[in-house]
Amino acid sequence: MRVRKKKRLVLLFATGLTLGGLALSMGNTYVAFADGNGPQTITTNNAQKTWVSASDGKLHAQYDGQWVAGNGYHRVNIIKQKGKSGRDSYIFCINFSKESPSNTQMVKKVQSNPAVQWLITDFSKGHDKSFESIDGAGADYDLADYWLYQTAVHLVACPNERSPYDGNTTGDSVKNFSPAIRDKVYRLVNEAKKHQNESESEIVLNPAKLSFDPSTLNIGSGDFHNNKYEKGFKVPSENMHDVQVHAEDSKNEKYLSGTRKNGSRVDFNNVNADDNLKVAIPYKDVGNDGFSFKVKATGHWNKRAKVAWIYGTNDSRIQDVAKLGIKATTISMNADKLMTVHVKPSYGSLTFVKKGSGNNNNTLLPGTEFTLTADGFSQTQTVGKDGRVTFNNLPLGKKYHLKEVKQPNGQYAATYERDIDQLTGDNPQRQVDLGTIINDKKYQNFAITKKDINGPGIDGAQFVLIRKDWKEPFNQISVEEAKKQALRQVNGELVTGHGDQQPYIATTDKNGNTSFNKVLIDPSTPYDYYAVEIKSPNGYALSPTPIKLPKVGPTSPDVVSGEMTDTTQPIPTTGSKYLLIEATAAITITCAVGGYALYESKKNKER
Repeated sequence: MRVRKKKRLVLLFATGLTLGGLALSMGNTYVAFADGNGPQTITTNNAQKTWVSASDGKLHAQYDGQWVAGNGYHRVNIIKQKGKSGRDSYIFCINFSKESPSNTQMVKKVQSNPAVQWLITDFSKGHDKSFESIDGAGADYDLADYWLYQTAVHLVACPNERSPYDGNTTGDSVKNFSPAIRDKVYRLVNEAKKHQNESESEIVLNPAKLSFDPSTLNIGSGDFHNNKYEKGFKVPSENMHDVQVHAEDSKNEKYLSGTRKNGSRVDFNNVNADDNLKVAIPYKDVGNDGFSFKVKATGHWNKRAKVAWIYGTNDSRIQDVAKLGIKATTISMNADKLMTVHVKPSYGSLTFVKKGSGNNNNTLLPGTEFTLTADGFSQTQTVGKDGRVTFNNLPLGKKYHLKEVKQPNGQYAATYERDIDQLTGDNPQRQVDLGTIINDKKYQNFAITKKDINGPGIDGAQFVLIRKDWKEPFNQISVEEAKKQALRQVNGELVTGHGDQQPYIATTDKNGNTSFNKVLIDPSTPYDYYAVEIKSPNGYALSPTPIKLPKVGPTSPDVVSGEMTDTTQPIPTTGSKYLLIEATAAITITCAVGGYALYESKKNKER
């Protein structure tokens, strides 16, 4: 750019830096359109007759024939593109030691380096939006700011170049600026040098958008329908074309589907922003723990941005210039546009109430243990006090086997087991309630009590237990026959038969109580049972009538009770001398009465 000061021309320059065509970082690539990158040639105005300076904060200029008094330091020629107006028409000199182009057609060469480009694009934002401006320059802010940014371009592009007229650098002139203006120049230069790549210094006119909504797709039990986990997503995009959506790992591609707004099937090689996409995974593929995978989106951005182009001529005497222009590129966006899909399986549950058949199927069996198993799965639960047991967190798609493994109630055997197939199939349930599971009673307990006529229990009475068909007549039986028919204890169980073994005899304790436990019962047929006394203690009569325990079966009370009362007045075998004399006297009287009766009988016969 040509500078006039005290009637001498001082040529300012800026080194033509040619870092054009820079590629964006982060894996993006640029492909320039054949056209649409701004004009290939520009023609300048008559720059020899126009200049501007504002080193003291006031505007000094010769412009369109209007002269402003004063000179100021570091005057620069005003170079603009013919036929253009506004800030976008200004042209910035690059080479200091050459002539400023005037009425010259210039050809586009390359893109400017990032620092110079930032100065030119920032200037284009306008007086109120640019990084720096000169507020006291009067009405023509554009001219004053142009001078300010051109001075910064000189310092950035060619800080060590000296004028062939006075040997000074641009920096030498800046030292003479008023402090406020000098600070503005330095702030501009420092800010420009922070911009190290093209993307930081350009002004994007059509920002691109390519993303996932949501960015993370969490699929769980609420998304389980019929036999699949399903959840939708979208790929919002702006200023993009050829958007493609695929699973990062091809084995998961089968889970992607979708429809367009018109109901047609989505082409995943050309996805629209309003397409309804979804992930659909058969529940059997999810497994016990679930899994995660990534879905990626790629596309091309038809980017348009304001940049600084370098223009020049074949005349080596004319310096290159930088001009604001539009750069159109297609950017392949391949980096880090990913959506993570987390699939957590929906778990089922199994619950039921465990009861025993005793007491009309109302005996609770707390403490019973069940094990639920399947391929790769095992869980054990214990029945609570309310009789209920629940298995949670059961992976769907498995056929389970339920087995009773521990039964603390000795009257019931741990025999229940069954397959559970409601959690698999084409439409698996998630909450399975088996209702109430009844275990038939295996053993019956009997409690027998013998009391005397006054109420206290009789110690030492012996009983056997006999089983008879329901409603079979049975009143009295001899001791020997009762022993033959009595139950025997075999392997800890009281059972019928086994006549070669001794009968099982139960003896009452001091309270008159005894029991027959673990009597093996028939789960399908009720029987009548009889407790037959086979020996009574001293002083008590042997009862001729058995205790009847009728219709005993699986639904009977867990303990069936029977009671016998002895009607004999007990004869003391120990006590005071008075009682002994009284007893002796009674026997003597009895004998006398008996002798007298015999005598009278014989006497009558003789007559």
